[in-house]
Amino acid sequence: MKCPRLLPLSFAIICSHFPAALSARGVAVWHRDYPSAVAAAQAEGKNLLIVFTGTDWIEICQKFHDEILAQPAFMDAVSGRFTLLKLEYPKDNMMPREEAAQKNFLREAYRVRGYPTVVLTEAGGRPFGMNGYQPLAPAKYAAQIGEIDAAHETSLLALKEAESAEGLEKAKILRRAIPDLPGGLMVRYYRKEMEAILASDPDDSLKVRESFGGLLAEADYAKAMQDLGKESKWAEMIALTESFIQKKKLEGEALQRALFNQAALHRRLDDKLGERAVLEKILAIDPASETGIAARDVLEKGTAATKEQN
Repeated sequence: MKCPRLLPLSFAIICSHFPAALSARGVAVWHRDYPSAVAAAQAEGKNLLIVFTGTDWIEICQKFHDEILAQPAFMDAVSGRFTLLKLEYPKDNMMPREEAAQKNFLREAYRVRGYPTVVLTEAGGRPFGMNGYQPLAPAKYAAQIGEIDAAHETSLLALKEAESAEGLEKAKILRRAIPDLPGGLMVRYYRKEMEAILASDPDDSLKVRESFGGLLAEADYAKAMQDLGKESKWAEMIALTESFIQKKKLEGEALQRALFNQAALHRRLDDKLGERAVLEKILAIDPASETGIAARDVLEKGTAATKEQN
């Protein structure tokens, strides 16, 4: 099943109207911090259901809470398999330092780009499914979560089975073991399996070499850029990006995004002519794309600033 997607201080809140997610005393809880949720999941042998949300300021998050998360039909169905964790993000992002560090780390670790997002993970943190708000009855939404969980159980069996397999058969089994996740998450948490598939299928019978190879290369590029960025090596980052563009033969908006990164690096070097040249190259590819519009905006602001200075 393709799981629907949305376009990586300890305390618990006791909620008496959630009868199924039970603490040791039999009191229903939604955990509100990651360490306590992980401890509970490990103690109870459960997976984690993490909700990234902004209930107080995002209407759809409030609907998600009222229509699904707060309903016994949902809670009763999922709490037997999952420890439940709700992470609230305030509109102004103002939180105690420790809480903010923890929540921001988790948001980046799981590539959360909007609220509400539901991430299903093993107790150790490895994700195996994502979801978001859908206008479903709470029982049907819970059933959808259950299907993702069942698919994960099948994946775990496949991983075990792959240990004694070889060659193409091993690759086929491992392919079944990798869940349907966004590319960045897949590489971060299932890189070993992806590399094993490529090594076990040299003839690319499964037709994944281009997609998997591309995702792995992008992850390596991102890591190298991050390392160079820590040392403020902007010129080296420009060169690395150019090499990545040529190696991957980027086109269209993928090329525009890479070039936009280059333009920002030229700005870091106070190279206005270099920045402008790259931004104009982006516009030449497609001025109507999201990145093209952003490039035009930067160019116009730069032109306006130059006029003011003169």
